Amino acid sequence: MQGDPVTVSTSARRLTAAALSAAAVTAVIAVPASAADHGAQWRSVEISRVQYDSPGWDDRSNRSLNQEWVEITNNTRRSVNLDGWTLADEDGHTYTFDHYRLAGRATVR
Repeated sequence: MQGDPVTVSTSARRLTAAALSAAAVTAVIAVPASAADHGAQWRSVEISRVQYDSPGWDDRSNRSLNQEWVEITNNTRRSVNLDGWTLADEDGHTYTFDHYRLAGRATVR
């Protein structure tokens, strides 16, 4: 078998590309120091869903970029003040919540 090219199925390539893309846009929520002082309330806020690749042609237009999103869910009954919390990806893109209170059992996209 010397010299035979190694072939990879299209499905395997797509799965690998999807896995690498998902890893590249894994988001992190950073809690401001003041929120850490409020105990366990922030521990029940989670990234619940992510659409990291807009459907269709990705031309980096506003229309295409607006179809990429992250959902943040508060799993408690009490509202959580997200003021100063940041959401960042591995490429250094950062979003900072400014004066935003997430109601109990609510989700924001």
